[in-house]
Amino acid sequence: MEPQELVATFPTVSSVARDAPSGASQVIALFDAHAAGLGRLASAMLHDRDAAQDVVQDTFLKLIAHVAAGGALPNARGWLYTVAAHGCRDRQRRNWRWLPWRADLDRRPAAEAPDGADGPDAILSALRSLRPRDRLLVLLRVQELTYDEIAAAAGIRPGSVGRLLARALDRLARALSTEASTHD
Repeated sequence: MEPQELVATFPTVSSVARDAPSGASQVIALFDAHAAGLGRLASAMLHDRDAAQDVVQDTFLKLIAHVAAGGALPNARGWLYTVAAHGCRDRQRRNWRWLPWRADLDRRPAAEAPDGADGPDAILSALRSLRPRDRLLVLLRVQELTYDEIAAAAGIRPGSVGRLLARALDRLARALSTEASTHD
């Protein structure tokens, strides 16, 4: 066996899109457009990069199955964020159910931060201090989803989005001011 036979070549995304049926090219286009945003949402929700990547992968696997089954996508972006948000909540529930964190058992040393109130760490810390639903609402709004898309992704009534989002943003502002005052 010659060394050349061991080298595998994979088609490029553009050649896959060119040769794929229309549903596959639609999935590829949606992946290119939304994978990064879905990854940011999942990472912020789960605080775990690997779990976030798994959620994005699961979201697109569900999209492929949906498209293959002939499912309609009148609002693909909203559909993707809804599926990803549900995937994050499912993982959070699983983690809370089976792996509870207890402060008395945590032996990790605290990370040293010279001035956490000035950087993105303070914002992430404040976001992480929010309840999961509040965090989800804020993160979906940051992704510029409409109130209807937020309602579908969060599993709440569209008429409640504005009120719940305003309360979540108030809690975030209080958490940020608390974070800033602890670093002064």
